[in-house]
Amino acid sequence: MKKRRRMFYSILIVSALTIICIAATFYVKRMNRAISDNIIGSISEIAAHDKATIQAYIELCWEDLYEIQKRFISYDCTTTKEVESKIRLECSSSEFTHIYLLAEDGTVYTDSNATYLPGSLSQDFDLMSYFANGETKIIARFNSTPPDGQEAQESIIYGVRLENFSIAGKKMAAFIGVTDISAIQNKMVIDSFIKDGKVRGHSALINMSGNYIVDINKGVYTDSTNNLYTHLAVSASSELTNEEVAEKLSNRETFGFYHSHKGEKDKELYYFIPFESGIGLYFIMSVNEEVFLEQTRAFMIMGMITLVVSISTVVIMLLVVMFYQIKTVLTTEKARAQKEFLSNMSHEIRTPLNGLIGMNHLIMAHIDDDSQKLQIKEWLKKSHSTANYLLSLVNDVLDMSKLQEGKVDLINEPMMISTVMDEVYAMQADNIKNRGIEFTLEKDIIAPCIEGDITRIKQILMNIVGNAAKFTPEGKYIRLSVCQKPLDEDHVTTIFECEDTGIGISKEYIGKIFDSFSQERNKNTNGIKGTGLGMSISKLLANAMGGDISVESEPNVGSTFTVTVPFTIVKDIPDYMIEEEKSEDSAEDTANSKNSRPVKILVAEDVELNAEILLEILGMEGFETAHAKNGQEALDLFSNSEIGEFDIILMDMQMPVMDGCTASKEIRALAREDAKTIKIYACTANTFQEDREMALGSGMDDFLTKPIDVNALLKKIGRATK
Repeated sequence: MKKRRRMFYSILIVSALTIICIAATFYVKRMNRAISDNIIGSISEIAAHDKATIQAYIELCWEDLYEIQKRFISYDCTTTKEVESKIRLECSSSEFTHIYLLAEDGTVYTDSNATYLPGSLSQDFDLMSYFANGETKIIARFNSTPPDGQEAQESIIYGVRLENFSIAGKKMAAFIGVTDISAIQNKMVIDSFIKDGKVRGHSALINMSGNYIVDINKGVYTDSTNNLYTHLAVSASSELTNEEVAEKLSNRETFGFYHSHKGEKDKELYYFIPFESGIGLYFIMSVNEEVFLEQTRAFMIMGMITLVVSISTVVIMLLVVMFYQIKTVLTTEKARAQKEFLSNMSHEIRTPLNGLIGMNHLIMAHIDDDSQKLQIKEWLKKSHSTANYLLSLVNDVLDMSKLQEGKVDLINEPMMISTVMDEVYAMQADNIKNRGIEFTLEKDIIAPCIEGDITRIKQILMNIVGNAAKFTPEGKYIRLSVCQKPLDEDHVTTIFECEDTGIGISKEYIGKIFDSFSQERNKNTNGIKGTGLGMSISKLLANAMGGDISVESEPNVGSTFTVTVPFTIVKDIPDYMIEEEKSEDSAEDTANSKNSRPVKILVAEDVELNAEILLEILGMEGFETAHAKNGQEALDLFSNSEIGEFDIILMDMQMPVMDGCTASKEIRALAREDAKTIKIYACTANTFQEDREMALGSGMDDFLTKPIDVNALLKKIGRATK
């Protein structure tokens, strides 16, 4: 081991020295390039930020115009005066200096108590021309004299095309808002890269013709003479010609190039970034080459001194840390996965065991009571179903390794597909309908008898339908269906489909749903536990049968699982299958606690079967009971009860809406004298030490694990009541 460790460190040191030599060789060559890229990156970030700010302002102006349109619909103007009044009102409460409403016939309604008919306006005030090419939104320079005769100002107009919008029967074409150019200028960082009061960088805004809207001198141009191309023409050298710049602008490219003016010793880097399509503007930033040279000198002096020391230290430390970090992460992840799996398995196994043991206790207590035969029969059915479910959990764990290795034994025998579907439906119907979920079964069968492994088919469908039940809320529905498509005269493809309108599956998790021990964790699945094996096993089983499983899902809409498996058609159906009769027994719950005692117990349990068993047992023993389906209901029942009405609370830890620990804390915090003294017992399938500590820490008095020992429970209640 020591020899291997020494070899590892020797290789590590040699690798570090090699990296240092390579880094030193390329350091000087890459220095200038790195600094240049860094400056360009800074320029692009600043430019992108300013551009985004201006663009957001432009889009906000458009949105304001659309909002004005919406409000005008509610105004329901019928006269020109009303239109002018509302435009004036909207203008006074907006950032626009003027607002115009343009009709399809060219009429312009203004905020100045004036309406201008077609032909009464100057040619440079032809607002309809801005929409001549079918534009829906426009932004443009606006140097025209307003209709009210006020002095012309440097302005920008924003316009939105109106669709199906009329006022007093007159069709309107567009809303137009006008702002002063300073509204955009104030949102730009004009000067940048300032040192000792010297400005070494500028920003500017141009249109697609190269005319400056805001120029490098912070000025606002008043005519077309202040132009980018005129500025670039006075140059000593340039990497791009005016024609090349114009081509890049027309192609809306993001680009940069070096340029130097006559009489200036340093070059400038010009960086161009276009606005989004529909906004015919470009943002420019220029940076003096002096910034690059200054950065280069500083890096060269400091870098050469610290290069070897810093790189060697960082590389060695990084390699060592990475080595041990990877090792630690793998160990931690393995331990976490094992702990989570054991916790999930404990919960999934103990919960049905609790129901099974409880029902057996009830059956034994009533076995000689002839009046309870129907109830005993119902308990036996539920006990049988629960035992099968528990057996399937154990089989899941035992089968997993064989399935992953492809060693699975399939027992193919004749089966009636309709009967299989009925049995799956019957096994899940009570569970689903008790949750307040609609459950339907649909069949479209052309080959009633096929050859396959009936146990494995049921296992797949039970996994899928069981998951649908877990993740579908009350009031929604689950649809289980089967249909068949012929492959040839001897084979048929059977398609099983389970559609639910539950919480759905996220796009991130849907690719992992068939992984072993995989479960999605989010706010919608909190409190819903499972082994994480069901879908993985179902996928492996379907593949082993020559089929497959697929899933389509959308969060908060629902999921559809489709199982497609080819089967051989059984043409000579066995007689016992033809004559088989299917019956479904049901029994009404006639249990009714008639005994009334001063001791009253509040049972907080979300699983209906467990609650039924516990309430029946307590009722048999003469206790008065009340049932809460979640922690919130338990809190409400206790809060609204009389002082001392409840003597004991049996609190499940894992419940929807509010868990048991939270409910216990809330009860203990109530301002009533019995809130601190009432006995609260955790009654849960979570059995690990941290679960026990969590329960006691929340204010509970003791810890009862599922499956519940009824005798121990009664003794504990008896001691508490004394």
